[in-house]
Amino acid sequence: MSSLINQLYRFGDFTLDLDQRVLLRAGKPLPLTPKVFDTLLILVQHSNRVVTKDDLMRQLWPNTFVAEANITFNIQQLRKVLGDDARRPRYIETVSRRGYRFIANVEVVIDGDASKLSPLVSATIGDGLQNQPAVSASVAASAPLIDSGASTRRKVIAIGASVLIIGLLGLGLWRLTGFIKKGATDDKRADGKTAVASPLKIEKLTVTGQSAHAAISPDGKFVAYTRFFENKTGVWLRQLASNTNVEIVPAGEPVAGMGFTRSGEYLYLVKGDPPVLFRMSPLGGVPTKVLENLEGNFSISRDDSQVAFIRQEINGEGQREYFLMTARSDGSNERRILTGTHPYKLDTPLWSATGDAIVCSYGNSTGSNQNVTLIEVKVADGTKRELFPTRFFAIQRVSLLPYGKGLIFLARTTPEENNQLWQVTYPSMEIRQLSEGVISYGDLSLTALGEKAASTQVTRIADIWVGSAHDASNLKRITQATDGCWTPNGRIVYSSTASGNRDLWIMQRDGTEQRQLTADPAVDASPAVTPDNRYIIFTSYRSGTFQIWRMNMDGGNQIQLTSGPGKQFPSISSDGRWVLYNSTDDWSLWKISIDGGEPVRLTEYPAVYSSVSPDGKTIACAGRNEPKRPFGIWLLPIEGGQPFKRIESPGAFAGGRLYWTPDGKALIYSAARNGRTAIIKLTLASELAEEIATIDQDELFDFAYSNDGQSLFVTRGGWKHDVVLISDFGR
Repeated sequence: MSSLINQLYRFGDFTLDLDQRVLLRAGKPLPLTPKVFDTLLILVQHSNRVVTKDDLMRQLWPNTFVAEANITFNIQQLRKVLGDDARRPRYIETVSRRGYRFIANVEVVIDGDASKLSPLVSATIGDGLQNQPAVSASVAASAPLIDSGASTRRKVIAIGASVLIIGLLGLGLWRLTGFIKKGATDDKRADGKTAVASPLKIEKLTVTGQSAHAAISPDGKFVAYTRFFENKTGVWLRQLASNTNVEIVPAGEPVAGMGFTRSGEYLYLVKGDPPVLFRMSPLGGVPTKVLENLEGNFSISRDDSQVAFIRQEINGEGQREYFLMTARSDGSNERRILTGTHPYKLDTPLWSATGDAIVCSYGNSTGSNQNVTLIEVKVADGTKRELFPTRFFAIQRVSLLPYGKGLIFLARTTPEENNQLWQVTYPSMEIRQLSEGVISYGDLSLTALGEKAASTQVTRIADIWVGSAHDASNLKRITQATDGCWTPNGRIVYSSTASGNRDLWIMQRDGTEQRQLTADPAVDASPAVTPDNRYIIFTSYRSGTFQIWRMNMDGGNQIQLTSGPGKQFPSISSDGRWVLYNSTDDWSLWKISIDGGEPVRLTEYPAVYSSVSPDGKTIACAGRNEPKRPFGIWLLPIEGGQPFKRIESPGAFAGGRLYWTPDGKALIYSAARNGRTAIIKLTLASELAEEIATIDQDELFDFAYSNDGQSLFVTRGGWKHDVVLISDFGR
């Protein structure tokens, strides 16, 4: 499209540039995926009018069936970028059961100069495009809009008609030039990344929700995948041509990752706890042990002679360390290539095509920062270099495209977003996002020619269940929620995505009087209530890292208490004066006044999930006695310092929260025991642990007993994983 004919829309501090397909704020581009940009364009072009969801679906995905949830996701992303509030909107208003309306005043600017069209012309353009796709209909001003009275009105109407005609002609020209340029030039995104023109073709291979891991054979004929059922994991092999399935590893220990060798002769898999790397024939048989003590992500070199993997250890100071390692494919000749110390984590190793380097993710993800990127590490000397300056919140899996074309990887830019497919091209190092929407991806494996990939799609189902503390088997499901806490007067504060974002809500224990307390695009979670029922303490990502916030019980007066590196796991002292929390750079324990101020460090070592005793004298937390041992329960003075008592946790400590019983004689927490999650009561004097509730089928995300000890809630559910076959990577 010619830059001589350009049309801009202005509203508030924003400018929507149709020619460049970019949203600007104060002249700076804002990141929008192509479909989210088109959603905004449709709403802006029809400002102050209701655009139904059906109209949006038809214009954004013509002749294609997609879930309506994708519209909700696009609106959620727009509100995040615009800083809009669904409850008190300034830009996008939700019209119940119908659709959405753009309510801000919109001005149309021609040729990028300061001449602004009248509302009449703006309305004429909008009416003319009402039934057209959301595209850049460029217009040109043929005369200055300087006149008065009836003459001005006649000229404005004439210009409006001319603008409409030229706009429709421009639409036709845009379509024509779009077909000419298709395949030659990709659309540029506002964040400098490139959007792929053609959509991915996705075919579901499983619908059970039980398959978290998948690997496709190099020739694209087979897909190996896991199935998790009744707390056991098996490995199955599907022949794609015949759609036949056979179990090659009987259900048993958990599986953390899989991958075929380049020749297709072997399938490698990480299984067990602690995890072990095995090698086996894809047709079945007894797996052969290759390596011990490694993470789930690994990579086999292109000549099948070596394996790259990540090893994680806790050093003598209690600090987590990550090592990029190599070994021969039979497990011999281990070498340490690179070391990363928490919070700078190494993950997702991938051999280069030449075998002289390993690509892996590197950065601080646990600190809630958008600070993870891909690096290339030379095998000979361990020197590393960044592949590109772009940062992500997390990068999960990386696969190599053939012929040196680049990489495909799974990543997300913020904690509240879903994992999506991304591509980085060689040698330009240009990044493009390949997928978008409400679906999250959890695994990735490409064929040798890169024409197909096996991946998994992931969704989480979590609800809050409430009932008697004396009958955990008979709880009643109330509403969608991921975590929460009781208030002193018997209500429940909980985190839910019912608003489209992860916000905090409050309700009565029977689910009545539900009310939203926060309305922010970022994640708000982990609530705790002061003993006087005055404040709610919680974590929020709205400042770009997770920090501790405070608000009134009605959601008002929201104040950030902490700053700096990420903060997590808040708890409140029994007198309500202090907020305890962990700093995610080293997981040390800190406290800060409920009124804010200077924080005070309590430990020089990792001590998580803190809880203060009813008498206010003791802190209980989770810690490790030795580097390779699981977390246990530690007791330390309220002033901080070294623990005066260490108790080994029966079962694997499941995390989340620690609670004191009202008499201060026992602790309650969750642990994994015998393939299920149990709520444990640990009597401190005798160190006797007993199961007081069990969750047999679902995953336990959070739980809490009411202050009077009579009621219990749990948030439980699970992750649904299904295998998909992906093709057409933007060809």
